[in-house]
Amino acid sequence: MLSLTANASQVEQAYGLNARKSLLFSAIRLDSYPLVAPLIAQTDKGRFLLVRQQEQGNALSAGVPKEQIRFYAPWVTIDPRIVAGTPASESLTSLVKELAGGGEVRLSADVVYSHYRTLSGAVELVAADQEPTPVTAYELDPEEVLARFATWRETGVHTARRLIEDVAHLSGLAEEFTAGKDTRFSALRALAADRSLDALLLAAPPNFTEATGLAQPDGAVALWLAGSDRLVVLAAGDASGVPGTPGDRFPSIGAAVRAFARGPRIGVEDEWISVGLARELEREQGEPVPVSTDLAHWRDVRDHEDLAFQVVAARASVFAIEEALAWAEDGLDAGRSFSELDINAVYVDKLAEFRAVNEIPFGVEPYFTNLHSSNRMLFPGPPVDYPINDETTCIQLDAGVRVVVDGVTVATSDMARSLPRTAAAKEAYGFFFDVVREGIIGQLKPGVVCEDVHEGTLRYLAPHLDRMVQIGMLGTDVDFNTEYRKRNVGHLMGKQESFANELRPGYKHVLDAGSYGAAEIPWRYDNVAIGTEDLWYIGRDRTYIVSKR
Repeated sequence: MLSLTANASQVEQAYGLNARKSLLFSAIRLDSYPLVAPLIAQTDKGRFLLVRQQEQGNALSAGVPKEQIRFYAPWVTIDPRIVAGTPASESLTSLVKELAGGGEVRLSADVVYSHYRTLSGAVELVAADQEPTPVTAYELDPEEVLARFATWRETGVHTARRLIEDVAHLSGLAEEFTAGKDTRFSALRALAADRSLDALLLAAPPNFTEATGLAQPDGAVALWLAGSDRLVVLAAGDASGVPGTPGDRFPSIGAAVRAFARGPRIGVEDEWISVGLARELEREQGEPVPVSTDLAHWRDVRDHEDLAFQVVAARASVFAIEEALAWAEDGLDAGRSFSELDINAVYVDKLAEFRAVNEIPFGVEPYFTNLHSSNRMLFPGPPVDYPINDETTCIQLDAGVRVVVDGVTVATSDMARSLPRTAAAKEAYGFFFDVVREGIIGQLKPGVVCEDVHEGTLRYLAPHLDRMVQIGMLGTDVDFNTEYRKRNVGHLMGKQESFANELRPGYKHVLDAGSYGAAEIPWRYDNVAIGTEDLWYIGRDRTYIVSKR
């Protein structure tokens, strides 16, 4: 028999791994980190940690013994040497089938609902129930939520205008800032109608805060009721921070949802909620309908309504990232040695400096940080206490911030710069800026389809690949286009990096005026990992590179 659990405390106790701190994508995916979190697999032959291969370098850097890890979802790389000797199953399903050996698979109640749905039918599956948690209902007035966001946005518009008034290449962008347009609830109404939903259960932080305008108390969820457009927060009895008078109490979230919903079809975040909560809904005669991707799209296509905050995030990011790498370059040129953590400390200090000097009246704080020496690994990952010295070949700093007002994230950023130290890496890095700003962002305009941008980028790269081979930045042992089609060259932003709308094959979303996102060319080959990424915005008259100094 095989048993699987996602309990983060057990993972840390057994392996010394704090996934939210040591793994990169658990930090990036604010709306779905349970989907990419490691799982403990207990078999008759022993215990293993199941980890997506994109986190291989981070799991090993955290000290987890390699023989105790089983990787799945092979990492996309143009340099097969990076993963040579480290097998990875094609998917979680194939790995679980292998470990189960035809036997029963037991899921603890904390495993994400998406895994349950994926594994169902592939293996003999038994899922545990969760203990019910009594909740109290607090009804919110959607008009008050809209007013709260409008007030915040007025401050955001004033602040962003100050920041860019002397930035020539952003001339005209301030005319696109708005504090009055807000489609969050009309878009929720359309989503519910499109999926024939009776209610939407919002538990993931970006969705909860987008719907309520409130910082999320531990364990609290929001409920949007189709038809009546009512908005209810369900919180544990001892929860604080929920305004209004407490209403009815219920023995569980599932019971409360079915009491409020007009029918059984409940939209749920399949990439966030546990199988335990899904089964709780089913026991109350509810029908969970997966809508994680729909909700991500709901955020993505409205992000321009918070454009002023996005601009603040982008300007903070480019300042802090470039200043931190300039500090590192000056130190190396002076013969000093330091660590990845020292660079990170400078980066955090520079964020604080940016906020203070520019008198930003709301929070600007780290969202995720991918900062590593290429000598440590070519995988992306958070910084550790690893030395930076004259032997360092390249430093990558790919990071994002979040703009926070009263505990609510109103904007995020995602951009990258690098500090190449070899001649080949320096040449490649200079070229990659052309790829990002001309080859990718140069294509972006209303009417362009996301997947077509990827093909256009490959066409832009094609005449230059021979030069990459000549300088040792690319090999001939892989089909470059085949491998690069497995990953994106950018994405939209929707209060986090979007995984619903990517510049990648298979993504059909059509860009329009108001689309906002990132364009990137990650390049990890031989002894260097280079990140080059900028934030862009498609305006009414032209497309802006928002993260360009």
